[in-house]
Amino acid sequence: MTSKKTFVPVLAATLLLASVAAGCSSNSKTPASTAQGSQSPTASAAPTTIKAMTILFGNPPATDNNKAKEDMEKRGNVKLDVTFVPSEAYKDKLSVAVSAGDSYDLLLLDGGKDDKYTNLVKMGAFHDLTPYLDNTKNLKQIDQKVWNNSEVKGKAYGIPRPRGIYGGGDGNLIIRKDWLDKYNLPMPKTVDELTNALQVFKEKDPAGGGKTIPLSVNGVDAIGNPGPFAGTNPMQFAFGIPNVWKLDNGNAVRDFQTPEYKAYLDWLQSAWSKGLIDKDAPVLKNQQQVRSKFMAGVAGVFAGNASDLTETNVTKLKQVDPNAEIAIIDLLEGPGGKKGVSVGGGYYGLWAIPSSVPKDKVQKIIDFLDFSASEENAVFAKTGVIGLHASELKDGVAIQTDEQKKQFDLDKPSQFVLENKADPYTYATAKDQAILKIQKTTLDVISKAGIENPFLSYNSQIASKNPDSYKKMSAVMTKYVLGESKWDDVQKEVDAWTNGLGGQITKELLDQYNEDHK
Repeated sequence: MTSKKTFVPVLAATLLLASVAAGCSSNSKTPASTAQGSQSPTASAAPTTIKAMTILFGNPPATDNNKAKEDMEKRGNVKLDVTFVPSEAYKDKLSVAVSAGDSYDLLLLDGGKDDKYTNLVKMGAFHDLTPYLDNTKNLKQIDQKVWNNSEVKGKAYGIPRPRGIYGGGDGNLIIRKDWLDKYNLPMPKTVDELTNALQVFKEKDPAGGGKTIPLSVNGVDAIGNPGPFAGTNPMQFAFGIPNVWKLDNGNAVRDFQTPEYKAYLDWLQSAWSKGLIDKDAPVLKNQQQVRSKFMAGVAGVFAGNASDLTETNVTKLKQVDPNAEIAIIDLLEGPGGKKGVSVGGGYYGLWAIPSSVPKDKVQKIIDFLDFSASEENAVFAKTGVIGLHASELKDGVAIQTDEQKKQFDLDKPSQFVLENKADPYTYATAKDQAILKIQKTTLDVISKAGIENPFLSYNSQIASKNPDSYKKMSAVMTKYVLGESKWDDVQKEVDAWTNGLGGQITKELLDQYNEDHK
């Protein structure tokens, strides 16, 4: 046991230092009015102290006299000692925490099931939580696909923080409906109809002054996702391109190895030549920059998701253009009626319990996470303590006075709901009931058109050690779309990858898949 304690932390630190940090509507009574907490851990037992570390986006909750924290502790029968680490510093802080071995009871592995996490599991850094999940109620509501995506050798060493399986990232195309209406254009359902709309936007210049950007996309970082542009999933699936990988008679095929990928690039090339794609696209670094152009009123279409259709975004856009309307294209059809949406991992981050934590404490921690994931706390995340952070919850929306909102923003109740409730409508975030209905309808539609990546839950260490393996390919694909190279140049790079590192990566992933599907 001694040698394990010294070996695991040192190697763990090395592994994590090299890693790159990844990527409820209710009318029920609030937790404050049901302080006993029917789903809370046994109140008669002494409170369990839980020292946890999690990632923080934005400002931290108040540290002194935080009533949201006190309420969660009382109802959950715990004493919480949570370290909130800013996202930009999380990777390094996590490395230190794992290397220490016994610093925390609970750690959020924000990269999910990457190869670093898998190696740590194999080294014995974390408890196998599988036997502790038997009597949970809320954690069992997490979709089995999510568990499958996060387990190692069929065992749960981390509790996934659930997100929507469908509709994240660039799940849908977001379009200016008022521009369509202005020129009597139908809501695009096919690639041809979309292309026509983009052409009209280009010719008519609804933004004025020649500022109109028909379609806004961004460049790729070429790490794991080669290609000329990111933010094009709806178009790729319309052309019948796989979700990164597909299996064909037992053989693994990467998306860019398919003939459909060339058809997609040819479409991009044609659109680029006609000025339908943002001329800044190759240098834009992320989706947020693309979204900003849409919100500035100059872009007609971009790939976002249902959460982009909110009253807040509508209000902001109307400040730029009073006539602005936002709509969602649920699914875009291509040749032969092909269409789809990515089936995602369904979670962000894994809660892991270091193996140094005593076994008799593990169940208590799991019980608290199960309590955290209850409907009771889904409400609490929105309202906080009734009377202090909100007056009530009405139609899924917290009713707050200015003073209550100020206290809510200070105490940040949702930050103490460590494990969120599983909800297929994660990306339906609107407070306006009419908009919320549209969001949920979109999510219902795309959930029936999911395209799975058979290797989603596997990792290639060869790919991780060679993060630039797609760099040359992406560069030449971009040149092809811009009209600066020929298809033979692209094919040459695809073949070089296939016969080199790509072959090794493919074998590594396929071996893992075959091992699990004997």
